[in-house]
Amino acid sequence: MSKIVVVGGGAAGLELVTRLGNSFARGNKHQVVLVEPASHHYWKPRLHEIAAGTFDDELDAVSYLQHAYCNRYQYVQASMNALNRSEKSIEICDVDGEISTLEYDYLVIAVGAVSNDFKTEGVSEHCLFLDSALQAQQAWDRINPLLRAQGEHRISIVGAGATGVELAAELAKVSAKLERYRQDTKLNITLIEASERVLPAGPECMSEKVSKALTKLGVQVRTEVRVNRAEQGKLVTENGEVIGADLQLWAAGIKCASWLTELDGLENNRLNQLKVDATLRTTLDDAIFVLGDSAECPQADGSFVPPRAQAANQAAAHLASQIKRMLKGKAIKPFVFNDGGMVIAVGHDYAVGSLLNNKLILRGRLVRNLYDTIFRLHQRILFGWGRVTALMLLKRVKNSLNPFYKHNIS
Repeated sequence: MSKIVVVGGGAAGLELVTRLGNSFARGNKHQVVLVEPASHHYWKPRLHEIAAGTFDDELDAVSYLQHAYCNRYQYVQASMNALNRSEKSIEICDVDGEISTLEYDYLVIAVGAVSNDFKTEGVSEHCLFLDSALQAQQAWDRINPLLRAQGEHRISIVGAGATGVELAAELAKVSAKLERYRQDTKLNITLIEASERVLPAGPECMSEKVSKALTKLGVQVRTEVRVNRAEQGKLVTENGEVIGADLQLWAAGIKCASWLTELDGLENNRLNQLKVDATLRTTLDDAIFVLGDSAECPQADGSFVPPRAQAANQAAAHLASQIKRMLKGKAIKPFVFNDGGMVIAVGHDYAVGSLLNNKLILRGRLVRNLYDTIFRLHQRILFGWGRVTALMLLKRVKNSLNPFYKHNIS
């Protein structure tokens, strides 16, 4: 019997243990363990909805404890602290601070990435981040009082990648909806980007459509603006301009946690990602694999797999099949990323998508439905189509009975 330990319960890690747990359930030949400090799983592309108060945690959050029971894997609520490759063990710390050791035959690290503050002065002290459900909830705890208070309130968002754009649009929609209930409450949202356009990693024609949609929603889009430092209630640009705000959020760039650079000699790049070969194995240890944003994975054309949700999902499906091959004594195949395009939500009823290698740009409500379908496909892997269909029907009924803005605003 082999013991497969997966560290990180994000989209990639949870899909991997789901596939492996169900595959090994009958014969009890292998043990699958998920190590994750949180109690519930939230799909990371929707963290902006938690921050804006529009996420339905009752229907769309996943309890690791319940999911582990249903899918025949073991859930350990803890975080990883250290690695001992010679003894094939990791040091973990549980929610009570207790330190223990967990052995493995094969280890998969899938802890994702966090926002990169580029060592900008004052950012960690005066800006909020959206790297986890906890941070998104903390952002909501700060945004909610602004929505309750009378008058106009300013929110600055640094970084016009997918997270920054979707958060700005969601908050603008919430503010517009709230004005129907209270005419004297409004959010003035400024989206700040150092590059010359929003979504700098996407096609230019898509950026133009997203920028127009944001402007239509009332978001002030500022491009080619570099933040030099953050202070209490204001951002200072490299040109000396002061951008004041009641709340400041940072969603620019990515990097991995610094503890990944201290894992018993494993190789890292400048973003702290762990270096792997094309099979997702670490360059120095064949018993350790890395998934998703935590990995610097090369492709045949010399490029690297991009840090995107669809890449993580594809890698999880690939690694699940390859681990099963490996345990049967077969050689494992390299991972090849197939770019399915990009879809960006601009509020609850509009989205912009780039498909067919950026040859087709679509926008509108139907594209927003496609965005939701991507989330449902993730849920399908976790639950199967039967439960996903039931969840969709329940959500439709619930939305018809409740207002768009689900939190208490009285």
